[in-house]
Amino acid sequence: MNPLSSKLSQCVLPALFLFGMSSQQIAYANGNLQRDVKITFTVLAPACSIKAEDKAMEVYLGEILDRDLYAKNRTAGQPFYLNLENCDPRITKRMKIKFSGQTSRELPELLALGPGSRARGIAIGMEKVDGTPMPFNKTSEFPLLADRRNNMITFQAYVQAEPSALRQHKMGSGEFSAIATFEVNYD
Repeated sequence: MNPLSSKLSQCVLPALFLFGMSSQQIAYANGNLQRDVKITFTVLAPACSIKAEDKAMEVYLGEILDRDLYAKNRTAGQPFYLNLENCDPRITKRMKIKFSGQTSRELPELLALGPGSRARGIAIGMEKVDGTPMPFNKTSEFPLLADRRNNMITFQAYVQAEPSALRQHKMGSGEFSAIATFEVNYD
C-alpha cells in the first residue's frame, strides 16, 4: 500500500464513518425512533494496596567475606518481604513485579553497585523464595492467595561476584549500596 492510500484510509474512512453515523442519527430523530440507552459500569479499586512501610524498603545483606565469594561465587539469599493488603480476589489472581535499576555490565540480569560504593567486582541479584531468578528490568509473576485479603510476597537478594573479578582475583572490599525501583501490576 502506498503512503497516500495509507493516509487516506487513516483519515478519510473514519471521517466517512462519522458523517454516515450523524446523518443516520438525524434520520432516526426525524422519524421519532429515538431510544434511551442505559449505561452501567462499576469503578474498581486497585486489586491490592502495598503496606505503607513496604513502599520504601531497605535490605541489609550483612557482612560478606570475599573468600566466600571466591569459593562459592555468591552469597545465600537474604529474604525480604512485600506485604499486600486489602486484596480483592474477584479482581485479580496474580500480580507481576518488575524491579528496575542500573544493571552490571558483566552480569546484565543483576543490579550494579551505586556510585558511592567502595566494594568492587560484585553485583546484586534477586530471586524468588524457591531460587527462581528475578532478572532486573524484567517482569516476574506471583500468584495471590485466593482465600486471603492480605498476601506476603517473599523475595531474596544476594551478592554475586563478577566473572572478571573472580578470574583476576580483584574483588574490592568495602561498603556498597544500590537502588532499584519496583513496579506492581495485576492480572
